[in-house]
Amino acid sequence: MTAKRYLLIDAYNVIYAIEDLRRVLKRSLDSACDRLSERAMLIHDAEGIHTVLVLDSSNKSLEALYPLGETKTFELIYAPAHLSADGVIEQLLTRVAEPEHVTVVSNDGMIRESARVNKANIITAQEFCDWAHSCKKRLEGDTVHRRRAFEKEWRNTIEFDQ
Repeated sequence: MTAKRYLLIDAYNVIYAIEDLRRVLKRSLDSACDRLSERAMLIHDAEGIHTVLVLDSSNKSLEALYPLGETKTFELIYAPAHLSADGVIEQLLTRVAEPEHVTVVSNDGMIRESARVNKANIITAQEFCDWAHSCKKRLEGDTVHRRRAFEKEWRNTIEFDQ
């Protein structure tokens, strides 16, 4: 049995680092977050990684949302105003039992250094996007393969008299 893997995403840092997300951000912060979530979901689904997008907020306390409902392997964590998303990521990194199973996505030098010191894996925003794109292709290929297998399994073998 393999250890549980985690993907921590410095959400606003990634949005500002990726050109197409920055363009969407000019129109709507929520839309940019949704687009980032869609990419993260591709990795979550293809790799089976517990995925956490960490965002800044003006909330008084930390808030966690689970878009998949009862399946709590995809989270949006809104940092309290007094801490920031960076602070939440740093605290998560210091509390994790097996940091080698954690991948942090950020271009922020301090977050990257914190991940390095805590022995977590680090990838850039662009590497994250490349990974998401690769997962999308793999998921699309899996869908085609399953569809073909389903069609073979359920082909009509009943012969009608004409």
